[in-house]
Amino acid sequence: MIPGHLCFSALSAEEIEDRLEEKGEFSPTFGFVFSSVALDIKKIADILASAHVPVFGASTAGEILGVDGEDPVRERSAVCCFLDIDPSLFSIRLFDRGERSCFEFGEAIGVEGTKLFREPAFIIAISGLSNDGDAIVSGIRSAVPPGTPVVGGLAGDDSFFRETCVFSQEGCSTNGAVALIFDRSRVTVQNVVTCGWTGIGADMMVTKSEGNVLHSINGRPATEVFGEYLNVPDDQLVEVAVTFPLQIRRPDGTVVLRTGLSADFQAGSITFAGTVPQGASVRFSSCFGAETIEESVRDIGKCHDLHPAADMVLAFSCMARHWAAGSLVNDELKAALDLWRRPLIGFFSYGEIGHTSQGTCDFHNESLSLAIITFSPDVP
Repeated sequence: MIPGHLCFSALSAEEIEDRLEEKGEFSPTFGFVFSSVALDIKKIADILASAHVPVFGASTAGEILGVDGEDPVRERSAVCCFLDIDPSLFSIRLFDRGERSCFEFGEAIGVEGTKLFREPAFIIAISGLSNDGDAIVSGIRSAVPPGTPVVGGLAGDDSFFRETCVFSQEGCSTNGAVALIFDRSRVTVQNVVTCGWTGIGADMMVTKSEGNVLHSINGRPATEVFGEYLNVPDDQLVEVAVTFPLQIRRPDGTVVLRTGLSADFQAGSITFAGTVPQGASVRFSSCFGAETIEESVRDIGKCHDLHPAADMVLAFSCMARHWAAGSLVNDELKAALDLWRRPLIGFFSYGEIGHTSQGTCDFHNESLSLAIITFSPDVP
């Protein structure tokens, strides 16, 4: 049975404060809050801390909320969903990366989760434009039992690519992560990741890279290759490249996409949201609008066939899906809303975390990752 909940969108921190004051007898034990950087996020975090509501929060590149028959996609707002469930089912922790490598940072998050629960499940949001999401996910995987659910995304900043943040009742971090860790013995977290991007152009070779920093392709500076292929000036390269990510073919046969977040034109390098392995075969890829969304709707339907029960659905969708598909992106989110008929909340991100069809947790770009959450029948 779905727990008590309060879901709404707001256009200011003050509006969130007013809605919480008007909640009547409803007493939330935690909440999801995803906010545009157009709002005062620090003030939002302070308001929630004063209200003594643990919160899983992130800055966004667009917001998602499915309520009252409205289109789920929102812009320059905050979306909130507060729940009333047993606090022993979960823990929300804010982590700052500090000087640790991305792998070590992810490992620390995984270790903390296994200390809290014998069988944890993780919902995670990560801030920091230079962080390697792939390495962080690998670090988490190294510290948790195989098959542990890990779902989430990289925080956004309305596509400015300046600074992102995550927050909880403990404060805000612009270089860290917020993790909602569930007790999997009483909370079920299922996941589907869908993409639909198609490879285009010739295969190329990554000739020099360091983690998520790509230096050269086919022996030429990365910025030069991207600029020539996309036919755009330097000041538009990152913005346009977001919708033409690199498709990486791994040695094990799997394919992932990687999106560039910033460029260093003096060095000729591009920093991506996840690892771009040296020696990898890559090519550009593109979205084909309606076809891409139709494929994702089919994938969501298959997931519902396998997991028809849910108490709520979380959505982490790449902001490039919104850019490339336009209003059609509502269709895949409405599909999830119509199938499960439960509260749907999420945000457009700079990278997505979820499980491949083989069941392995991975870091994705240009994808939609849905977390299907079900609480045990005895959960109030």
